[in-house]
Amino acid sequence: MKVQIKTKLLTILILTALIPIMVIGWVGYSSTINISQIAAKANRNIADLAMTDSSAALSSELKTRLQALTEGYAGDINELLQQVQSDTVHLADFANYLYTHSKTLQRYAYPSTYEPAPENKMFGSRQPNENSWLGVFGNGVDKKGNVSKTTLKEIYFTEYMDIVFKSVAKTNSYAVQLYINTANQLSRGMPFVDGQFKWVDATIQFAKIQDVTAFDFYYLADAKNNPDRGPEWTELYWDPAGLGWMVSSIAPVYLKDKVVAVTGIDITLERIIKSILNLQIEDSGFAFLMSERGQAIAFPERAAEFLEFHGSLKGVFKENEAFKHSLTEVRDAAFQSIIKAMQQGQHDLTTYTDPKNGQEYFFAYHAIPVTGWSVAIVVPAKEVIAPALLTNQKIEQSRETTSAMLNERSASLVQTFLWLIVGTVLVLILIALLFARTISRPIQLLAEGSRRVGAGELDHRIQLRSGDEIEALAVTFNQMAIDLKAKIDEIETANQELLQLDQLKSKFISMASHELRTPLIAIQGYVDLIREGKGGAISPEQHKMLDTVSRNATRLARIVTELLDVSRIEENKLVLEFAPVSLQTAIQDIAEEQQPYFASRGHRLTLELENDLPPVNGDTDRISQVIINLLGNAIKYTPDNGQIMIRAYAEKEQVHIEVHDTGIGIKPEDIGKLFKRFSTLGDITKHRTGKNEFMAGGTGLGLSIVQGIVQAHGGNIWVESEYGKGSIFHVTLPIATELTVSTTITPIAQPSELITIDHAVVADTKAMKIVDTDAVPAFKVLRFEQEHKPQIALPAEEKLSVLIVDDEPDVITFTRDLLEENYTIFTAQTSATAIKEAINKKPDLLLLDAWIPGISGYDICRTLKRNSHTRDTPIIIFTAATQAIDEERARAAGADGFVTKPFRREQLVELIERFRESP
Repeated sequence: MKVQIKTKLLTILILTALIPIMVIGWVGYSSTINISQIAAKANRNIADLAMTDSSAALSSELKTRLQALTEGYAGDINELLQQVQSDTVHLADFANYLYTHSKTLQRYAYPSTYEPAPENKMFGSRQPNENSWLGVFGNGVDKKGNVSKTTLKEIYFTEYMDIVFKSVAKTNSYAVQLYINTANQLSRGMPFVDGQFKWVDATIQFAKIQDVTAFDFYYLADAKNNPDRGPEWTELYWDPAGLGWMVSSIAPVYLKDKVVAVTGIDITLERIIKSILNLQIEDSGFAFLMSERGQAIAFPERAAEFLEFHGSLKGVFKENEAFKHSLTEVRDAAFQSIIKAMQQGQHDLTTYTDPKNGQEYFFAYHAIPVTGWSVAIVVPAKEVIAPALLTNQKIEQSRETTSAMLNERSASLVQTFLWLIVGTVLVLILIALLFARTISRPIQLLAEGSRRVGAGELDHRIQLRSGDEIEALAVTFNQMAIDLKAKIDEIETANQELLQLDQLKSKFISMASHELRTPLIAIQGYVDLIREGKGGAISPEQHKMLDTVSRNATRLARIVTELLDVSRIEENKLVLEFAPVSLQTAIQDIAEEQQPYFASRGHRLTLELENDLPPVNGDTDRISQVIINLLGNAIKYTPDNGQIMIRAYAEKEQVHIEVHDTGIGIKPEDIGKLFKRFSTLGDITKHRTGKNEFMAGGTGLGLSIVQGIVQAHGGNIWVESEYGKGSIFHVTLPIATELTVSTTITPIAQPSELITIDHAVVADTKAMKIVDTDAVPAFKVLRFEQEHKPQIALPAEEKLSVLIVDDEPDVITFTRDLLEENYTIFTAQTSATAIKEAINKKPDLLLLDAWIPGISGYDICRTLKRNSHTRDTPIIIFTAATQAIDEERARAAGADGFVTKPFRREQLVELIERFRESP
């Protein structure tokens, strides 16, 4: 943030005056606040002390009371359950006698009548009487409901159990049912409701029970679950007669170390725990009863939320459903530690804090020895200290009243102090404004002058007469503006000269490169003719020399092409034909086309191309040249028998290409130079082979052109390399979104069609393409598909007449020598002569150079195609220009074919013959 000098001066003056006032005021204000805080703290200490004393007294009283209550309830329940357990043992002893002496017993004096109940798959007593009910279940009866003789005998001698059933019922009012269940699926019992005997039909009450030994009131007493053979207690279950939740005291009956029966006494919880359920300490305190296994046995409804019980209080006897709410699985670790202590038979009074709401509880518990159960009482701590809280609230109200009075006095003091400051500030502002203006005005003039000079007004001068250091600064600034203008004029002049030189350089490169193609055409063409024996027989040594000439001519053609590309880069004349390009197809085609050159270096190439690779938006030829160039560098800078890999895969909205090699790598300091023009790195002589002597060097333009291609396509290129171990070149290209073809002139560097790269790779397995990336100078031999397709109506044995039009005599001579064996040749070196010869001699076909001084070849083509005498004569345009735009110009001019220089005789002859009418 910018702050003016005037503001700074004003701030300094105000602060100088206000600081002493504010210090004095702050001291007075702080003293008032301190007094207020001391008074508030004293009131709070009094309230806390009163709260602490009263809370401690109340808590101590409640603890004593809770311990007495839990101990009393535990003792009462233990005494009651001890009686029930003793009676159960008495039943078991009597049953044991019956089983031991079953053979000597006579029939019971008051027997019951028994009959089958096949509709319920049972056998039992169905006629009301004063005896116990009987039922035989499951596999104890057959399909008709009858029992075996052995079971019938057991039914008869167990009738004697009625004697002890009635005896126990008279002395134990808590027993609601006394029973015996046997291993043979026999069950006998005698129920009592409010102390009165009540007969039931067991075949209806317990209809279709499959296995009486599967219930806990039997299996808890067997040898597996009760190896000590003592009495046991069941968990809670729902009484089938509707008497509510009950538990059973059970005891096993053994005969020769085998459990033959289990006796039991059912007691309802209502009578035992009624006092527990109705117990209320303070406002919401409660008690609950828990079994040795951690199951809740009884608790009031208001305790359900604390014990996290959300189930039903109804049970189904026939499904052997016990009441299940395990307190070992609820709440947090602190609660679980209390439950564990209760399971271990301990007794204590502790505190528990609910983690959900932070509420604290007093928690007292005591064990019931006979069953291993425990009684617990829980009381919220806040209800215990409620009287203390009320007292503390009154003290707090008094403290707040005192604090309010002190705050009011402090506010009055602050208000007076603030008015004093406001008045002082107003006076100081008027004084400071007058003083600051005399300093800020010259500085403003200096700042305005600096801004105008910085904006380019170098002739502007600051006019200032202040007689101080600021005036001296203005004079120095004016001199600096004069010097700056002089330097800028010098730089602009130098830049203009450099720009002109750069333009001359580009034009020279373009012109020189174009002109170099003409002698190259003649050199390459005549070398091919001599090697074919047109000039007479040649020796093997001469053939070898001609191969060397041809190879170097090819290399020179590549250099010329690269120079032309540099020229196009600088002149922003790069042309791309955008269309969807299949990289998978392009990479595989390059591999197959270059296969013959692989073995020369012994490299192994691996292709990892993602399936269903999406097409990219680009120029097919240019993208192919990127791959060829990168693969060529990998081969060139990788020692013999190296490993090279090309990967291609889609990521987001682009396709990623990677070219890996195990070559010599690139030094970190050289990576920044890699994509600059005329930059060559690495020493390839260390791994050159005799088969590829032409590898020793390069122009240093390849990667610069590759970068231009990639950037022109909206992509990116970079390299990762470890010196001495190899490199990975990365290229990303955008995925094609529109399946349309477009031509774009792109002002970014791009390689030409003519590229020479030396490659060699060893053939891989069947799952891999064999790739060769050595390229010879590319040339195009095309026949356009025009609306009107001219044909030459001459039989194959007759020679066609061909008119060759070119301004270069050497090209005409070379082309004549190339074609005169097959055709009758006419020639023309100027535009006018070409049109005249075409009309007068009516050749069968014209071979027309695109760039002839005066009227260009394109214009000649248009003229002849409009003339009725030459309209049907096929015209092939041939040119040293290799851009796609040159091809389009030829097509637009009406040409029937297009050939780039240099060209091969066999391809040119094949194109000419295609215009001959088929017989």
